[in-house]
Amino acid sequence: MKRALRVGALVLLLLVVAQTALLVDAAFWREPRSLSLGYVQVTTPSWPKGTAPLRIALISDVHVDNEHMPPERVHRIAETVNALQPDLIVLGGDYVGGLWGEAGAHVPRSTRSPAFNATIDSGLSALSTLKARYGVVAVIGNHDGWWDPHYVSDRLRTGGITVLQNASLRIPRTAGDVWMVGLADSQSEHPDMALAMRGVPKGAAVVGVGHNPGLFDWKSIRLPVLLSGHTHAGQVRLPWLGGVAHMSSYINEGFAAPVVKDGRVLVVTRGLGESGLPARFGSPPEILMVEIAP
Repeated sequence: MKRALRVGALVLLLLVVAQTALLVDAAFWREPRSLSLGYVQVTTPSWPKGTAPLRIALISDVHVDNEHMPPERVHRIAETVNALQPDLIVLGGDYVGGLWGEAGAHVPRSTRSPAFNATIDSGLSALSTLKARYGVVAVIGNHDGWWDPHYVSDRLRTGGITVLQNASLRIPRTAGDVWMVGLADSQSEHPDMALAMRGVPKGAAVVGVGHNPGLFDWKSIRLPVLLSGHTHAGQVRLPWLGGVAHMSSYINEGFAAPVVKDGRVLVVTRGLGESGLPARFGSPPEILMVEIAP
């Protein structure tokens, strides 16, 4: 009997070890290197009748690093996005790697190692290969702001990407113009709705972009549609507990329908990279296609 109990305990221990190894492999290797495609359709009364729908490829939180998101992978993701042939590509911020190391995420570019800065620089260059009918627009995230927001903006603009920091961009279309409105990050900079909306005509088709979805609850910010990232949907999601990393509100929206409040719509993508630990579990990286229509 004792021998049978010892054998049973050993088998159970081996099963637990094997299951743990599989989970670690999934979280620290397979899932962070995976890629999924999501689709969200937004219908809103704020979209003027007669204005054609707009198909947006939303990607966010690239977090370039040497673990799971080297510049070569950014190139491959850009090729995948281009193949989807969206009308417009929107980048939701956080291009700079967010893994622990080099004294933390708040360390500016001037004190980071040359190797780290070179990797980020190559990753930013890789984003310049993104192409869409109406171009590519971007906002800055908190990790970009801590590292060097001006350098990130300049590198993106050099690659043909329009960076909207409390600014708007008119997209002329024969089937109805659309105005893209980009907000500065709420953690590292200062969002300014009035400045961002300057020049946008009343009644226009407007799509807002802000890195942190918490902006959706700011009384000073009222946009008919807001596209965001930042949360990674919790990055590691456990059964019954949900997302572990509470980077902001709306950490579960990466798996849910858009949030609708007072006629306004919030769309949140799970993003592509990682912050803190180089792990994802139950929250696979995604490219999110968003179609907005009346």
